[in-house]
Amino acid sequence: MAFSLPSIPSLPSLPKTLPSAASFVRSPVAVLNAVSLIASNLPKFNPPKPIYAILNADTFLPLALPDSWGEIMPRFAEYQVADYPIEDGAFAAYNKVRRPVTVDLTLVKRGSDLARATWLEAIRQQIQASPLDRYNIITPQGIFTSLTIARSSFQTRQDRGSNMLYLELQFTEVLQIETPSLLGTNAVEPESGPMAVLGRVYSQAVDAGTARLATIAAPVNSLLRSVG
Repeated sequence: MAFSLPSIPSLPSLPKTLPSAASFVRSPVAVLNAVSLIASNLPKFNPPKPIYAILNADTFLPLALPDSWGEIMPRFAEYQVADYPIEDGAFAAYNKVRRPVTVDLTLVKRGSDLARATWLEAIRQQIQASPLDRYNIITPQGIFTSLTIARSSFQTRQDRGSNMLYLELQFTEVLQIETPSLLGTNAVEPESGPMAVLGRVYSQAVDAGTARLATIAAPVNSLLRSVG
């Protein structure tokens, strides 16, 4: 009686052309993974002291010079996903929208009561004087750009030392887009009235067209009132 061996499954066919070295280098993910692997085997490549900074995006001046940096928690990949039923295959870019980057960090200031109070007051006056300033945050793990201060608070705790001030700041990304201009250099800049309180515009400015229309309509309105 003859026995037949079971058939061996065929191996998957290899691609005819392997990816070239140039295409490997062009891949950002591959390059970053390669750099991370090389840096892991070169511990002396890291600076002796990590670099942290909060720099004004326009003047490049630091917001504050703390004695030390506490926790830093960036949220750079937070998305708003549609919660309604979606047809199979219809999941599109508008169903998953990236939220602005937020960075929560803590600055630590030590010293006497006067040193901590003046340091905090300097930061407070900067925020009040220029609430629309944008900042760039530099950390060893990355640089976060175009951020504005969304929240600030401080605390002193007896268990952490009565001479230590913890300033907590929350930064939110300000998404910048290029202003489209179909008129070239003849584009007119937008104008608004004076801003008394941040977020609340009390405009008392009247453009020339509205003022001219009001001047013309005033005699007509008075004539209609007299006839009526």
